[in-house]
Amino acid sequence: MTRVISFEEAKRRYPHRFTMEHVPAWSRERPCNHGGTETWFYAPHFRTDREWYDATLFPGEGHVSKRDPYCFSQNLTWPLGQKLDQPFRRA
Repeated sequence: MTRVISFEEAKRRYPHRFTMEHVPAWSRERPCNHGGTETWFYAPHFRTDREWYDATLFPGEGHVSKRDPYCFSQNLTWPLGQKLDQPFRRA
């Protein structure tokens, strides 16, 4: 399949992806509890940036509008589970 955006351009354009290779600032800022009594932190959605790219639709692909600046990731792999006890830090 020919993609509308290259892997390298996608990494530049979408800095909020959360993989074990790319840890965005928002994931370390504060715990998330969604109003419950348990405190936890977000976990990486994918193991690698390539895995993220392969599982993501970009503007002009699939149902994503060409004018929409957002991408849509599907089939998140959650390599460490969906919740962490502390913020994820790259090794």
